[in-house]
Amino acid sequence: MNFGKIPPQLLWIPGGALYGLLMRWLFGTFSSALQGPMSIAFLIGTPFVVGALTIYGMRRQDPSVTAMMFAPWLSILLMFVGCALSMMEGLICLAMMLPFFLFFATMGGLVMGTALRLLKEQHAPLRAVAVLPFLLVLADRALPMPDRQVEVHQSIEVHASPHTIWQQILTARDIRPDELPFSVSHFIGVPKPVEGINRRTPEGEVRFSRWERGVHFEGIVTDRQEDRSITWRYRFGPHSFPPGSMDDHVAVGGRYFDLGDTSFQLTPMPGGTTRVDLVAHYRVSSSINFYAVPVAKFLGRDFEHTILALYKRRSERAEGGTGVAGAAQ
Repeated sequence: MNFGKIPPQLLWIPGGALYGLLMRWLFGTFSSALQGPMSIAFLIGTPFVVGALTIYGMRRQDPSVTAMMFAPWLSILLMFVGCALSMMEGLICLAMMLPFFLFFATMGGLVMGTALRLLKEQHAPLRAVAVLPFLLVLADRALPMPDRQVEVHQSIEVHASPHTIWQQILTARDIRPDELPFSVSHFIGVPKPVEGINRRTPEGEVRFSRWERGVHFEGIVTDRQEDRSITWRYRFGPHSFPPGSMDDHVAVGGRYFDLGDTSFQLTPMPGGTTRVDLVAHYRVSSSINFYAVPVAKFLGRDFEHTILALYKRRSERAEGGTGVAGAAQ
């Protein structure tokens, strides 16, 4: 490839992507010193700088506001492709963080573009923006990583009796992919459920769950009213999530995310239908909870919708009903 024919300003696009990849490697390799890739320094500082450097490379062309906003996206997209190919990040994390990175890359592009216009020819010092993530490490050290307890609630109307639905919940065997509706969480890489069975054990009733890719964990039943409601508290072991089954940053029971409990409530309704309410509690811990919590809520509702649709389909088939799609709350 003849790089001599490529306009110099366009070389800053892959250059910005390479900068982003370098920062991801540094923050991952020297996690204890740099607060890791889930820090504000990386999650905000890096895309901001990538966007700023991209526009800095276009300084002699006097980039328009549109270019300031969207040219940095090319650098971010190349960076994400590099993260995927180098296996520094999995699809789940990349999909969750893409809107966040695009936003702050645009902010970096706009700030750099404005600074270039204000400083005119005195623009050389602006390259120092490249050290911003390292300066933000100091802010990360001063800020706590807050825990946020989140509740997600979905409900669905099922044309089946509470007893039939109850049996389907407690003995969900051989779950086939074609039984599950389209799910954003599964589309971006979250393993699909394969089996969920309640068994009596010496420590009481336990829910044994298996997902794709060897994922397995347990739920200790803490409350049970036959054919009416059940709650279990999750328990994860050191091998619940085999290597590669989930991204490290979103692994359940990890530093940044943990499931607390799940409850099913079955309420008989007029006309022989049953309303099924599913409530889940979980923890989100990150420096960017203002973004991570809404994303986690969205994915939580998406996953709950999938589970409820499965039990609706199986229960109505068991009773020979047809039914219609339930409404989420």
